[in-house]
Amino acid sequence: MADYYSILGVSKTANDNEIKAAFRRLAMIYHPDKNPNNPDARLVFENVLKAYNTLIHPSSRRRYDQRTSDATHISKTQHNKRKTQKEWSFTEEEMQRRQYYEKYYKAKQQEKARQQTAPPKAHSDYKYILFATPIAVGLLMLIISMFTKTPKTVPLPPHKEDIKTEETLPVPVEIPEGQLATGRTPYSGYFGGVRTFSTHNTLVINNATDYDAVIVLFDKETNRYLQHAYLQASYSIEFKKLPLTGVYWKSMIGRHWNENKLMAENEAIGAFDSIAQFQDRKRAPVVFKSDSTVTADVELVKNGSKKYMGSEADFFAR
Repeated sequence: MADYYSILGVSKTANDNEIKAAFRRLAMIYHPDKNPNNPDARLVFENVLKAYNTLIHPSSRRRYDQRTSDATHISKTQHNKRKTQKEWSFTEEEMQRRQYYEKYYKAKQQEKARQQTAPPKAHSDYKYILFATPIAVGLLMLIISMFTKTPKTVPLPPHKEDIKTEETLPVPVEIPEGQLATGRTPYSGYFGGVRTFSTHNTLVINNATDYDAVIVLFDKETNRYLQHAYLQASYSIEFKKLPLTGVYWKSMIGRHWNENKLMAENEAIGAFDSIAQFQDRKRAPVVFKSDSTVTADVELVKNGSKKYMGSEADFFAR
């Protein structure tokens, strides 16, 4: 198993900032775009990228550390077992003594044991049956009484639903080569955890274009990042548990997803090879009524309209 910490050149106690800094440094050296004439650079960069994607997510990093720890423990146990095993060898004299034991001494011991063994008493089995029967009856009655009792119902305490923020981390996903599927979160290592609220507010976004898109949601009141997802052309996606204060969204629209492309000054990994538009819907936020669902569409902004136009720097602003 490859040591991802060694690949990135960091210690096993490295924090996220140290891991990101190590990845940026190696990406500047081994990225295929910077080594067009070196066929080995792509393989090296893929190993660096795999190590980074594993260690930057807390859950996948814990699983990796557990696997490496278990493998080390098994290896040490097998080594110690081999080390403590004794090697036996027998001389001809020792073999003769063993044969004598088998032929004479052991035979005499077995004969002596047969002579001393007394025949069992005829009534011994009945004694054990009489002793065990009351115990079996008692256990049976106890089991019947346990299952015939009326179960007690404990009332649940009254629940008051208060709006609160829940910080969670998305489950890391393996990014397939080429196009991503709707619902994937390619920038979870950049934007951080998903933020949800104890509401039933839902935003449904339909992609009415021929392009794929990455949608990023922000809190209208605080401008904090909430959620993001990949959205394929002609697909729809739901963002749930959104704040009562409302949200707005930004989008990157394009074609041909490249999982090795670096964005946001090499801090974000992955982008479209062909980017059609960056959009910013901060001027048209979505406001919810109590526990409501709102629908919006992704559309290309017409030429000359600057109201919803954005930029790469604006899209990756946190």
